[in-house]
Amino acid sequence: MKAVFRKIALAAMFAVIASLLVLLPSNEAEAQTYNSNTDWFMQGKYGLFVQWLYGGGDITGDWNTLVNGFDVDYFAKQVHETGAQYVIFTLGQNSGYFASPNAAYDTLVGRNSATTKMSTRDLPADLYDALSPYGIKLMLYMPARSPSDDPNPVTTALGDPTPIYDNLAPQAFQAKWENIIQEWSDRYGSKVAGWWFDGTYNTGPTYGKPDISQAYTNYSAAHNFQTFAAAAKHGNADAIVSFDPGLVVEAPMTTYADYITGEQNVLQYVPSQYNSAPFSRWIGGVQWSETAYQGYDWARNGMKYTTLDLTNYFSTVTNQSGVISIGPNVNKYGHINAAQYAQLVNMHNALAGVGPGVSVTDDNDGSIAYSGTWSTSVPSGTGYYNNTGHFTTTPGSYAQYTFNGTNVVWTGVKGPDHGTVDIYIDGILDNRVNLYAAHRYVNTAIYSKVGLTNGSHTIKILARSDKDTASTGYYMEVDRFNITSGTPSVTDDSAGGVSYSGTWSTSVPTGTGYYNDTGHVSTASGSYAQYTFSGSSIEWYGILGPDHGKADVYIDGVFDQTVDLYRANRYLDNLLFVKRGLSNASHTIKITARSDKNASSTGYYVEVDRFNSSRGTPITKMDDRDSQLVYSGSWNTGIATGTGYYKDTGHYTTSAGAYMQAAFNGTSVEWRGKLDADHGMADVYIDGVLDQTVDLYSELRYDDVAVYRKQDLTSGAHTIKVVARSDKNASSTNYYVEVDALVYQ
Repeated sequence: MKAVFRKIALAAMFAVIASLLVLLPSNEAEAQTYNSNTDWFMQGKYGLFVQWLYGGGDITGDWNTLVNGFDVDYFAKQVHETGAQYVIFTLGQNSGYFASPNAAYDTLVGRNSATTKMSTRDLPADLYDALSPYGIKLMLYMPARSPSDDPNPVTTALGDPTPIYDNLAPQAFQAKWENIIQEWSDRYGSKVAGWWFDGTYNTGPTYGKPDISQAYTNYSAAHNFQTFAAAAKHGNADAIVSFDPGLVVEAPMTTYADYITGEQNVLQYVPSQYNSAPFSRWIGGVQWSETAYQGYDWARNGMKYTTLDLTNYFSTVTNQSGVISIGPNVNKYGHINAAQYAQLVNMHNALAGVGPGVSVTDDNDGSIAYSGTWSTSVPSGTGYYNNTGHFTTTPGSYAQYTFNGTNVVWTGVKGPDHGTVDIYIDGILDNRVNLYAAHRYVNTAIYSKVGLTNGSHTIKILARSDKDTASTGYYMEVDRFNITSGTPSVTDDSAGGVSYSGTWSTSVPTGTGYYNDTGHVSTASGSYAQYTFSGSSIEWYGILGPDHGKADVYIDGVFDQTVDLYRANRYLDNLLFVKRGLSNASHTIKITARSDKNASSTGYYVEVDRFNSSRGTPITKMDDRDSQLVYSGSWNTGIATGTGYYKDTGHYTTSAGAYMQAAFNGTSVEWRGKLDADHGMADVYIDGVLDQTVDLYSELRYDDVAVYRKQDLTSGAHTIKVVARSDKNASSTNYYVEVDALVYQ
């Protein structure tokens, strides 16, 4: 996006059934502050901002081929696993290519079906269908100005003077653009929950440019922010709208905006800087939010922030009821960059209190101390965790819980009659939280604290005597605490604690997916990398590829495993070796390059990208051949080596009723298998009870992926059973069900 004044290409978009002379929507948006329609946005905490535009990265070539190749189902699955509650998706930008048809636009610029730059596929409509089963909302991005970089300029036809950011948008142009917007709004209706409009900058004078926002703030004119918002909300009056002032977080340019775009591209601001705690959700009555990219720029790979820094910032902002839109790189197929995806998943696990090493303490657990006046009468079947809850309306009452771990998440209730609280960590005030929301949210994560030292800590939640002016009461509720012990510690290859012996190079191409854009590479037999860490587990991440060799791995001086790093395709930032179940003490891993290689490899490369160490509960990964996995019915094991399967093995069946069953001890389990165009469906049972039916169909092939995950089980013995079904996705060509591995903790 943006920085128009930094010469990053902007873009234009969309249209509505309307003719050249049709002016704007008849209904008018009402200016409103403290809009309750933003409640879901605030509760969502964060979402993904996807800048998927023609001409960016690998998105070149025939536009319809590119749009048709976007795998919405796989993308939706990835978004779900990141914990994002909404996606802001770009319809187009300055190139003039759009990911959806729009009749009004083509009519206005004089294009037909042969010359249009609108895709034949309506990608936003398909995105909605893929995202909605996960409860993920779809929002759309579009510029407020015409596509100035279109090789066949359309700015003249639309009446938008060029250079567009040296000139204000004329009334005639605004009328046409609003009709274009309205066509999309009417078509999508409630499927689109919000809009993010770019290019209404008021920061121009800083760059020697005009204040573009002036074209929209004259409310006596026929077209302005009010009519602009009305066009966007024409199909869905509850949609939320924002207008971007440029690279700045400030009071809104207009009260016809429902939330702040907050484009900063640096994660350093928090809501409480703009509005006194605990009422830090709003700026001038408009929902506080921020927008930034995850890599080194928009639609770029790389990691601009460490996972801990990113998680800490997200935790601080969302604790104050702010919202963040983060932009990972998404390739032409709709796949989030692997390293960025992994970072987002790890962040989600910490913020939500799920994933590896998490335990749940219910509100009625004896280890939680309550002081003051509390009640435990909550209506069953209304969504409370374990159908229990503690609540108070008495200022000074508090709940206190001492735990062992690195992260804590407090889950409770927000609602129209809820008050405010102070939260202390280890006796120090950490945050003040406003529990008011116009709508009621039960069993919702309210506060998270991450990155604590791995040890004993105390959280205290104290009811205050004040409240939001809109609230009708002072309720404060405790439903549960989620505790994480042993969040992985990431050590980059270039960190001082990693030593190298022999011949190593550090020349790796930036922006290609290496962690922190660094790496160590060797082809010299006997060269080794060594790292001493404290914890019970260690992971080595590096590269697999067609020119890679083999390495021996030693733990505490004892040979553990030879790793074959050859793959026909190149994979960056891959988990190459893992060792779990070590004593929680100091250990050393040593990786030694060998003199031999896979017969198919063209070289001997061995690479070190990073290490992950953890003190947490060990994770166990069982191969499909493990004796704990019992198979019944007709199964095959003929898997081609080097095709991406875990340990080059797998079980597969096409026989309805065939099943795999395994017993495990833990609180979570993950079935890893394969998605493909010829795959069927399977029922998954946990402890004999049907938990989920999994559709394994995908237009594209994916190996060794988590096709099913179950968390928050009671600690102890459990059973998972995967049963092949007799039906399949209508698009699938067969009924394959595959088991590659089970992961449990």
